[in-house]
Amino acid sequence: MSIEVRPATEFDDVAAVVGPRNPASNVCFCLNYRLGSTEARKLREPDRSAKVRELCRQDPPPGVIAYQEDQPVGWAALHPRRETSFARNRLIPHVDELDVWSLWCFRVRPGYR
Repeated sequence: MSIEVRPATEFDDVAAVVGPRNPASNVCFCLNYRLGSTEARKLREPDRSAKVRELCRQDPPPGVIAYQEDQPVGWAALHPRRETSFARNRLIPHVDELDVWSLWCFRVRPGYR
């Protein structure tokens, strides 16, 4: 069984891997690297899902999805470091001006083998 990695442009696939198990929950979706912690804490359903839908339509998308036999099984949040909430945080030391991408979150769908 091979794994194929694609841009995270399909909201339903993102939700299958990193969305909350309870659709009414106000957690998950790996948003803290894209949003400041205050905004992420305040974002409630259904606005939280709407924000992720919006991110899936942006270029670049919020990350990548790993597929096994066309089923979403894994997630990695990738984004230019300069655009992350961490780069805007005054408490986290600024490292350098390099134009690099960062991996912020990784998750494998429960039950994946």
